[in-house]
Amino acid sequence: MQDKKDLIGVGAINIDYVCLVRKLAGLGEEISIKKYFVSPGGSVPNTVITLSLLGKKVALSGAVGADYAGECLLDFYKINNIDTEQISVKDGVTGRAFIFLPELKRRRVIYPYIGVNKDLTDKDIDYKRFEDFKIIHMEFLDTPKQFKIQKCLSTLDIDFSLSIGMIYAKKGLTTKIKTILPNCKFVFLNEIELRVLTGSSSVTDGALMLNKLGARIVVVTLGRRGCIVSSDEGMIRVPTEKIKVVDDTGAGDVFAGGFLYGVLERLSIEDCTKIGNRMASFSIGDFGATRGLFKQKDKGFF
Repeated sequence: MQDKKDLIGVGAINIDYVCLVRKLAGLGEEISIKKYFVSPGGSVPNTVITLSLLGKKVALSGAVGADYAGECLLDFYKINNIDTEQISVKDGVTGRAFIFLPELKRRRVIYPYIGVNKDLTDKDIDYKRFEDFKIIHMEFLDTPKQFKIQKCLSTLDIDFSLSIGMIYAKKGLTTKIKTILPNCKFVFLNEIELRVLTGSSSVTDGALMLNKLGARIVVVTLGRRGCIVSSDEGMIRVPTEKIKVVDDTGAGDVFAGGFLYGVLERLSIEDCTKIGNRMASFSIGDFGATRGLFKQKDKGFF
């Protein structure tokens, strides 16, 4: 039997535009952009890129447009050893995210443009191919045609990992999320997303709530305070080093990539979180999710 590859990710594929501004504009106000940075984006792609840079055999599934941005993304993934066979090219525009970052407070705002990400359907998915991987990593998908994809993939005999972003956290613990959670070995979200999703003001209570709903290992990132991991083995808190934050866009996605690298290396949960924290520290030291990783690559991550 052929050895399985490491991980395949399924989610929105975007180009990110990170714009540094003096402050966020008010109503009727015009503020110049001081600098901007363009990079591959999307929560799941950020995680997949991280794992690829760490030497894992990974693939990406989703949709890009039949446009220049889509072509550039496919070329970028191939150059970085990411299997693109499960990416569909659709008539339309590749997804974008416009991220505005005030240079003083660094509290970003994000305006996503979903583009052809919304056009991914069950017919685009070769479920048999997914059996070639050890882990499936997805972001939560709520549209009816895409929820069908998620439901089918989560029931395969493969470790299933889920990232819950703010857009869907705001909807709360819907029937759809409750349907998926029992199939999840890993759930990743940040502290704010957890509070919004569960309605609990306590991080520990919120994480335990997701455990009770079936998620086996719940990983909650806490920014400068590190992270907590809750499972049937108990709850641990792992601190992180103090690092100057340039931009934390996508840092949680990079953390998830580092954590899952540890899982694939069969490390302890605590060591997985330490690797996640380390990879995230490279991310927050530069603009965009993965620019800092590419700068660090030649120096080594460990």
